[in-house]
Amino acid sequence: MESLPGYIYRLTISHTSLQDKGIYRIKKKGTCSEAVLEVKAMFKTPLTNVIIMEGLDTIFECELEAGVSSVEWFKDDVQLPQYTEYIKQEVLSGEKFKLTIAHTRLQDGGKYSIRRNDIKSDAELIVKEMPETIKQMSELDRQQFLEATKSGTTKRYYIRVMIIGEGSAGKTCLLRRLMNQSLDGVRSTDGIDIERQKCQIDVKTGEWFFPTDDDKHYTSWSSTNEQRANCGFWDFAGQKEFYATHQTFLSANAVYLLAVDISKDFTTRTYNGMIETDFNSIGEYIEFWLDNIHCYSKDVPDISSQQRGKSELNPPVVIVGTRIDEYQASERDQRMKCFKDHLETILCNHPKRRHIRKTHFLSNTLPSDNHQEFVSLRKDIFERAQSLKNWGDNLPTRWIVLEKEINRQITNKKLTLSYSEAVDLATTCSFSCGNDATSELDSFLRYEHDIGNIIFFDDVKQFIVLEPKWLVDVFKCFVSHQYRDDLMHMTEWSELKRTGKLLDNLITELLKKVPALSLKKHKDFVLKIMAKFDIIVKPLNADTTESFYMPCMITAVKLENIISELDAGACKKSSWFCLEFDFLPPSYFNHILVCFMRDKKLQTKRDNQLCIYRNIGVFNINDQGTQVLIICLSKNVIGMQVLQWNDEQIRCTDYKNKLIELVISTTERYRINITYKKKFKCSDGCFYDEKGRVDYDIVAKYDDYRCTEHNIKHSSKEIYDMWLKEEYAKEVKDNMKGEKGK
Repeated sequence: MESLPGYIYRLTISHTSLQDKGIYRIKKKGTCSEAVLEVKAMFKTPLTNVIIMEGLDTIFECELEAGVSSVEWFKDDVQLPQYTEYIKQEVLSGEKFKLTIAHTRLQDGGKYSIRRNDIKSDAELIVKEMPETIKQMSELDRQQFLEATKSGTTKRYYIRVMIIGEGSAGKTCLLRRLMNQSLDGVRSTDGIDIERQKCQIDVKTGEWFFPTDDDKHYTSWSSTNEQRANCGFWDFAGQKEFYATHQTFLSANAVYLLAVDISKDFTTRTYNGMIETDFNSIGEYIEFWLDNIHCYSKDVPDISSQQRGKSELNPPVVIVGTRIDEYQASERDQRMKCFKDHLETILCNHPKRRHIRKTHFLSNTLPSDNHQEFVSLRKDIFERAQSLKNWGDNLPTRWIVLEKEINRQITNKKLTLSYSEAVDLATTCSFSCGNDATSELDSFLRYEHDIGNIIFFDDVKQFIVLEPKWLVDVFKCFVSHQYRDDLMHMTEWSELKRTGKLLDNLITELLKKVPALSLKKHKDFVLKIMAKFDIIVKPLNADTTESFYMPCMITAVKLENIISELDAGACKKSSWFCLEFDFLPPSYFNHILVCFMRDKKLQTKRDNQLCIYRNIGVFNINDQGTQVLIICLSKNVIGMQVLQWNDEQIRCTDYKNKLIELVISTTERYRINITYKKKFKCSDGCFYDEKGRVDYDIVAKYDDYRCTEHNIKHSSKEIYDMWLKEEYAKEVKDNMKGEKGK
């Protein structure tokens, strides 16, 4: 306020705003005068905050008083351009202004302002991240997901705990202790045991909650707590017979508990077998499981290459050393130190060590009085789960409602659902009606399949497997042989073990052993699902169209015995073409072999049996059987060789390319990260021996090379001629000459 000449007083309010309106008074010597200040809003309709899913279009709109024809838009106090690839400013009818942000990205979040002179209206844009699984799905599925989010989203917290390790390491007892249960009636896990949502964890405090005997309707108990994470446990068998099925259930979004019996021998033997994967020490089990898990790893984004080698990798692995009670108190520290030293030797500088978090030592049978070691382990599990990409996924609310409805079905012992029943359920959960109803449902089902909650395939829509344990029970029937004593009278058992042929009578009898599988209508569906997972296959051979084969169940045979049986002494042998992996999961080659069996005819033996063995297949190149292709697996290498009983000049470039294509497609299918190198080996070489393998490009570059296995010189053309097009080798050599010329 200022005083002017002649007893005049003036009050100035700079940049008047709406909150300045009201009654103003001036008083002097008992005299009072007042006036009302009315402030007319420049913004008839101000900006409002927006919460939106990543990928959708964001729209800000506001309306100003008449006469305003231009405004300026700002993000975090930085003026926005009129038009970019993502941003569009518009003036609508009257004095309405619109800002559109197309395909909103996470970095678009922040404070937005519309300004006219010094007057402005502000709003906050909060962008929710799209689940990583959705990002990896098709464009159609992403669009269905985004459309569903428009009706509302909810955060979903779920923790999957995979308990892995050697058989008899105490995995099942560990699960019981974590679940606050007794150890009564514990027996060795046969295959995989899945405990779905058996407990909950408060996402703020980390407190664990367990259902009591009174919680008969578990789904109701779980669905009332939106701020609790559901926790599901998967207990994997340690027997090697099940390794062909494990890849079906492993996940990148899980916390792995690697149970190790520290009372056993640490020594790692030298690998000297060819085909079989046998483990003689706990060190080999640790390496095997860490390698499997490392296939799902990805470096943390947005960090420098110098820091990347030091950062942690997901999925996280918590090692649990069991049977510490086998040692006196005075010996325990020394045993734990020995174990850690051995673990350090195993890990060395390999990047798989970056999965390891904390190591816990405990006894399942003789825990401490207050069970503090299990409290500590639960806390560790919760902390590790929060680092996973799927923690707090933003999902359409109606998708979460349907998830809970599926859980209710499981609680009521309904483990499979027909597709028409799924459509009815989706409709009750507010999924869109009409032609788009099944499109959104299919996207939802594909998402649930990808994260491992259900089993669903577009081309096998008869049923949807609501509970993966149902599929586990299917695998148990065929893989574990747990019913062999009951069915010992059936010669079909020996046929399966000897030739891999899975006869219809045996299939029928096995499915009867599990009540949930006894329905006749399930049989066809079960076989199709097992075929989708490459557990069984119908070979291309015309005379076997009605028979399934199960390669992973055939008794192993040495390669040299197979070659001898083929009377290969008089044949010509090509060089070996090999794919050499840093690590190759045992189930991986099974997928490759099965795909070849679907596409290429197998050679037949003198007794008309197909030449299919565990991890080895012999395929016809021509109809006369005078040219055959052997494809086989050893530790971390796949090899191919051609045997030829005629003098015809042939090239097998297509077979080599098919192998590489199958490796790539299988990697994409299971979203795993494995790398390989292309190698050659001479025709007389032992392909499973690393010594003597030579790099693919080295052979193409030079006219000859020295074979380190036999210590002799080979012509390069002799090595690559069967597998490479002449043009490729010429191109490599020309490039090499060009590099030298520079």
